[in-house]
Amino acid sequence: MKILKVGIIGLGRMGGFFLNEFLKSDRWQVTKICEPDTTRHEEIAKRAPEAELVVDEDDVLTDPEVDVVVLSALADTRLRQIEKAVSYNKHIISEKPIGDTPENEWKAVELVENAPIRATVNLYLRNSWYLQELIKVADSGELGEIAVVRLCHNTPGLSPGEGHEAEGPAFHDCGMHYCDAAHAIVGSDFKTYHAQAVRFWAYKDPWWLEAHGTFENGVAFDITQGHVYGQLSAVQTHNSYMEIIGTKGIARMTHDFKTAVVDIHGVTRTERIERPYGGKNIDKLIELMADSIESGVRSRHLPTFREAAMASEFAWKCLDNARQNDLPVRGTAEELEQIHQRRATMTDGYGLLRKQTTH
Repeated sequence: MKILKVGIIGLGRMGGFFLNEFLKSDRWQVTKICEPDTTRHEEIAKRAPEAELVVDEDDVLTDPEVDVVVLSALADTRLRQIEKAVSYNKHIISEKPIGDTPENEWKAVELVENAPIRATVNLYLRNSWYLQELIKVADSGELGEIAVVRLCHNTPGLSPGEGHEAEGPAFHDCGMHYCDAAHAIVGSDFKTYHAQAVRFWAYKDPWWLEAHGTFENGVAFDITQGHVYGQLSAVQTHNSYMEIIGTKGIARMTHDFKTAVVDIHGVTRTERIERPYGGKNIDKLIELMADSIESGVRSRHLPTFREAAMASEFAWKCLDNARQNDLPVRGTAEELEQIHQRRATMTDGYGLLRKQTTH
């Protein structure tokens, strides 16, 4: 079994998650890390003493010894990095989104689909056990004909202005995962949609959005996402679920970020499944990637650039649609400043900043 040599570009929050999982695996060797912020190099060197630290992304992308590159800097760097990775025949693991605009994302799709490489995206819900269970039961006939899918992810999470401008507002940066999950459950493309959003705390972009509509195959959907759920509450909480309503039965998932529960109420099967939540599932992603590279056969469970571009584009469409509807402003800039001050010192909570322990 060949040890795959990987280079990571950008060691922020998600890049750090990737590094942690690579270091645990005996199938990968982290040989290079590109992090322009040299003040962090000492800290990074302690975590990955065998990796060479560089400040120029080309030192990773052009290195003939690097088999796979992980792209985890900001989205507006993605297309140029993908172009160079493809030109040097590097396999690619990209954070989502794969570009800063839908146009650049579809350019990235074309690049990798016409190249002799493996490319995947960290659409983490695709590799979650609970989404796979929901897909299986939806396909089994236990629920009858699938009529409605409902997904909700309301947490305090990352607040406006905390450095995610390149990834877009919350419904794009986070909500595109739920657009992709709905698409995976239903197995059909989006057809109609209407979106309602709220500009919390007078921020320029909406930070809560609900979209509903239909798929081409007639299934209805609603998707709700927002990082606005009790930001200043004394004890923070969240509300996250996935639900499938069929003509004969239902299936649903809830979680507390530690344990996920899938309840199935089918025509012959009544079951409650509890397992660890699984977090970002990066360990599963890099295992699938290693399998696909070594075997020469792409795993059907490995998320594709095309799937990422479709989910991202639909999330942008919902945000654009919401701006054409009534877009109320609730809360004040002063409240947002209070949230920023609180989050700067929080050590337990949701979507904490890099320097702190994450939930």
